[in-house]
Amino acid sequence: MSHSRSKFHRRTGSNPGVIPEYKVSLLGSLGVGKSALTVKFITRRFINEYDPTLEDTYTKEDVIDNQMNIVKVMDTAHEDSENLERYLRWSDAVVVVYSITSKQSYQHAKGLFQEIAELQKTKEIHEFPVVVLGNKNEMERYRQVSKLDGAALAKQYACSYHEVSAAGEYDDVAYVFHETVREIKREQERHMPLKPLFISEEKSMNSSISPNITSKDRTRIGTSPKAPKVLPKRTVHSFKFFNKGFKIF
Repeated sequence: MSHSRSKFHRRTGSNPGVIPEYKVSLLGSLGVGKSALTVKFITRRFINEYDPTLEDTYTKEDVIDNQMNIVKVMDTAHEDSENLERYLRWSDAVVVVYSITSKQSYQHAKGLFQEIAELQKTKEIHEFPVVVLGNKNEMERYRQVSKLDGAALAKQYACSYHEVSAAGEYDDVAYVFHETVREIKREQERHMPLKPLFISEEKSMNSSISPNITSKDRTRIGTSPKAPKVLPKRTVHSFKFFNKGFKIF
C-alpha cells in the first residue's frame, strides 16, 4: 500500500474523558466494494454479496495509537448532488473508492473530486481529509487501473492513496481507516489556537544579574518575585496552497 499527504478540514472539539468520535464516508460507484470494505473493518469478516442500493452507517470502538476512538463509517449508495452534499456535511473525512478492475469506476472517482470541489465552492462545504482507495487488488490479472493512475489522482488533489482488498487481510483494511482517523486528528491539531504565553518578570530580571551575587544580595537589591506578565495571544495565519488543499476556485 502506498500513501501520501491529504487535505480537507473540519475541526471537532474533544473533551478530557470523552471518547473522540470520527465520521468517515465511503464514496464511489456501485460495485466497487464500499460495503465489503466497511464490513471488513467493522467485523473483520469478508462478505461478498450486498444490496448496492442500501445506505447504512456503522459504528466501531477502536484503539488507534493507544487511544480509544469511536469511528463511524457511512456506506453510501446514491451520489446525486443532494445526497453527496449531505454526505460531505456529515463527514470528518471521505474515502473515494474505485475498483482496480474497472476503468469506469476510476473515471467515476475522478468525477467525484470535481463534484466535491464544486459543492465546496457553491455550498460552502467545510474542508476535510480525503483518501483515494483502489479496491480488489487481489484480482491483479483483471487490472484495468494501474497504480500509477491511482497515485496520479491522489497527487493531483494532494490526497492519500492506498490499494487494498476487502477479501484480503484485515490489517490492510484497518490501516486505511486508522490512517484516515490520524489525518483527521492532524488536521484538527493544525487548526487549534495557540495557548497564551506567560513570562515572569523575575526570570527576566534575574537573568541580567551576575551569577556571583548571593541570594541575600539579590533580596537586598530588590529582586523579589513580581506578578507574571501576560503576553497577548499570538495569532496564527493560515495559508492555503493549491497542492495542499482541495478547494478549487
